[in-house]
Amino acid sequence: MKVRVGKWLRTVASSPAGRAAGRALSPAGTSPAPPKWAGAARTAYRFGCVYTGLYCLTSPQVYLALRGGGMGRRQEAADAWAKLWAIRPVRNWMSVRVLGRELGDRFDGGDDPHTWAGQLCWLAGAAAAAPVWSVLDRHRTDRAALDKWFRLAARFCLAGQMFSYGAAKAVPLQFQLPPSKLVEPLGDLTPMSLLWAHTGSSKPYQILLGCAEITGGLLLIVPRTAPLGALLCAAEMAQVLLLNMTFDVPVKVHSFHLLLLGLLLLAPHTPRLADAAFTQRPLPAATPTDLFRSRRANRIATALQAGAGLLLLGAQLRNDWTFWKNHGGGREKPELYGVWDVTGFSVNGEQLPPVTTDDRRWRRIVVDSVDAVAIQHMDDSLDPCMAAIDMNARSVALTKMADPKWQVTFAFERPADDLLVLDGEVDGRHHRLHLRRRDLTSFPLVSRGFHWVQENSSLR
Repeated sequence: MKVRVGKWLRTVASSPAGRAAGRALSPAGTSPAPPKWAGAARTAYRFGCVYTGLYCLTSPQVYLALRGGGMGRRQEAADAWAKLWAIRPVRNWMSVRVLGRELGDRFDGGDDPHTWAGQLCWLAGAAAAAPVWSVLDRHRTDRAALDKWFRLAARFCLAGQMFSYGAAKAVPLQFQLPPSKLVEPLGDLTPMSLLWAHTGSSKPYQILLGCAEITGGLLLIVPRTAPLGALLCAAEMAQVLLLNMTFDVPVKVHSFHLLLLGLLLLAPHTPRLADAAFTQRPLPAATPTDLFRSRRANRIATALQAGAGLLLLGAQLRNDWTFWKNHGGGREKPELYGVWDVTGFSVNGEQLPPVTTDDRRWRRIVVDSVDAVAIQHMDDSLDPCMAAIDMNARSVALTKMADPKWQVTFAFERPADDLLVLDGEVDGRHHRLHLRRRDLTSFPLVSRGFHWVQENSSLR
């Protein structure tokens, strides 16, 4: 009997199921030995590690987010970090050889030529470093230990970006709808301006977008929920990249890399997620990703990760809230805030009628904030101006953003709350303007609101 039982056990143990069970029930509860990778797979993995590391290390957005965001000195530090990695001679050489153009002195970030030349440099650097790494580390056949720490860094780089962009929407700060957008012709808007006006017209929508991005970042910072966070972040960044591509928003390169980070973090879980989605089998357990062998050490590491992530989010929300209150939509509106229609316009005593072909006459003056005013001409074109409004001195100083040499100071009178009279010298001629403030609720985009029941089924 013992011989038969022993023979049966040896048969089961030698079967594929038995070998799998043996790996799962390895001594002392240790995880199964990591699979050995072929040489090409190891080289590709090392290329990905180097390229991802170079991009995250040299990106000022990632650097600023990992410091908790903010303006002032922190923004200056991020600009200095970008200049440190600018390597202009190398980028210019790459741009000339590959893109066929010299790089100028202007470096705005986004999708400018410097950024594209930088991506070519990082690709070349990763392509050169991966074979060298493979030769120096040729005896290592698995990447389990390195992969855990690499994914930890990638998780926090992506989580920091989700906190940064999410907080800017949840506050809300990123998308605004100033009064000047209400009078600007739709056809004059760029695709990006249209997207900003669309999202800025609904604060609840903008806030929910921000909360979704923050949720993705919060899930990423905890190891157990990181796969769900990677899935959520990848879906969100796919939408962001689609919007950037279709509305020509100059953050295509960065949003593409954030999508890649999400997919990279999600990749190890794709087979079991697909197996559960397309079969009736239950979702298999995830492979352990503990950083240490000690359970106590892993608990401490998890607590530290969660604490660090919450600190980053708290700092980002605090900085954005402060900026929104002091410089954004949360600050106090100026007394002259709103859209002012020009009802009378005279130059050196001559009244100019409201003729659309007269480029001397103005149609409106729009006060967006205490330091931003727009002049709308008779052809509906807008001239944004920097402004200094002094209610005590009863003066408005304007400087065109497109032509800083154009400066004018108007003295004003207010016969009534909705009436304004401006007097000043413009291009050497005396101008006198009579204006009437327009009720902002007269714009359907502002006053329409939300309705559960609509008597009129028209889409307008």
